[in-house]
Amino acid sequence: MLLTLHSQILLPLLLLAWLAFTPALGWLAWGLQVLAIAAVLFGMTLAMLWAMPPYWTPYLYWLIFALIAGSQLLRGLVSSDVLWNTGVLHSLALLALVALGVLGIYLGFTALQGRQLPEVEVVDIAPPFPPGNYLIAHGGSTETVNIHLQTLNPEVERFRDFRGQSRALDIFRITPMGMHVRGLRPADPNRYVSFGTELLAPCAGRVARIQDGVPDNQVPVMNREQMAGNFIAIDCGDFHLILAHLRPGTIRVREGQAVVVGDVLGELGNSGNSSEPHLHIHAQRGLPEAAPLAGEPLALTINGRYPVRNERIRVSGE
Repeated sequence: MLLTLHSQILLPLLLLAWLAFTPALGWLAWGLQVLAIAAVLFGMTLAMLWAMPPYWTPYLYWLIFALIAGSQLLRGLVSSDVLWNTGVLHSLALLALVALGVLGIYLGFTALQGRQLPEVEVVDIAPPFPPGNYLIAHGGSTETVNIHLQTLNPEVERFRDFRGQSRALDIFRITPMGMHVRGLRPADPNRYVSFGTELLAPCAGRVARIQDGVPDNQVPVMNREQMAGNFIAIDCGDFHLILAHLRPGTIRVREGQAVVVGDVLGELGNSGNSSEPHLHIHAQRGLPEAAPLAGEPLALTINGRYPVRNERIRVSGE
């Protein structure tokens, strides 16, 4: 929570206040200040998860930034005759800002790369939710936007049993205004919009495996011993689909049962390696008995769309 407060609220507000109240003097210095702040906002907008604060927050920052820079230009604050008229301390601060801007550009471009469908086998599924608004928390083809990709590293032994989830999606349910929780990260999972949301079968197939009885965590505690928590594995024919972090006691199907798209499977919870309620979903080839998440990872699309971090999915009713 403190990291979010500093990186997604305090930092951009401080940068915008700096530009508004202490603009660099001289057109080159001012231009450098403006471009560096824009680079930071670019990286933040694309690479950071905008759930709290909500998804529209970076657009608000961009609007404020444009109003400040535009008003300074219109008021003639930037002299075209002076190249650099900023003091030593301000100049050093500008150099630090430039370094931060370079990091922003790097993060922004790696996030953009993550929007490209990877050159691996892709399977398409239906939305696993009832009508509502949903936000992709982790998803995409680079680690900048999808932390699950870390488990592709074969050199890390503890990742091998979870290789199948390397191209997974983590999804929150949100309100129409983009909020996913009532309050500032309360410990009670019931306060989160995702908690208790029905989970629907996104493919036709057979229930291949079920894990139930794992208790929900208080936020932000995570259960490292039972990583998937309560989960359902569906044999969709050519691949297996794993849906994890379900609420205990809500699973409504049994192993061996046939399901069709839209069948109710259970409810979202906060069990397993989950810091707050959400759905973890991934596709893999195979379902090893000893390590059910160790199959060959496949990329997922939902109704033909490749979901990446901060993208929103609206599921409409019939």
